[in-house]
Amino acid sequence: MRLVMFLLTVSLASFSLAQTPVQALSQQLGRQSNIEADFVQYVLDASGSRLQETHGHMVLAQPNQFWWQTADPFAQLLVSNGKRLWVYDEDLEQVTVQTLDPRTTSTPALLLSGNVTDIEVEFEVEMNRGDQGLILYQLTPKDPESLYQTLRLNFKDNLLFEMQLEDSMHQKTSLSFSNLVLNPHIEANFFEFLIPENTDVMDMDPL
Repeated sequence: MRLVMFLLTVSLASFSLAQTPVQALSQQLGRQSNIEADFVQYVLDASGSRLQETHGHMVLAQPNQFWWQTADPFAQLLVSNGKRLWVYDEDLEQVTVQTLDPRTTSTPALLLSGNVTDIEVEFEVEMNRGDQGLILYQLTPKDPESLYQTLRLNFKDNLLFEMQLEDSMHQKTSLSFSNLVLNPHIEANFFEFLIPENTDVMDMDPL
């Protein structure tokens, strides 16, 4: 009887120490609070047909700091210092400046660089393990007015290699990451955007 009680106690203790999906994802993202990588972004319609393909480069730092540049045919640069967001369209010689609001600015860059402690508040999280070190997380926003219905983060050998988003119209955005560097050296003021000369500035938060 004592042996049975001992084994039961050990079993319950082991279960209590097991990570929830939220804890596992938070730990996973916590390992890579700063990230630099190349990416390919695909936009697919509800039937899975490819609508758009864009290549780019990103540098992220938690919380909410990012440098996200896409190349032609949709060249654009998004920069955030965690408080302000600059959206620079070089071809138009125009930059839009606004306060960064995580509640309304649901870009992949912001979702990836967001505060890890907010995951449990903002999402329901499910986790599935695959073969060869594959871990898949599916996040469902708790806010019914979220721009996205589901968000998937896929890791292999503890490295993020894919992100998928699906909106309320079932349009999907898929990002594949390569040349990923964890915790790269980032220069001071890297996430402060210097507005080029002869650039029109649209301030969305006028005084």
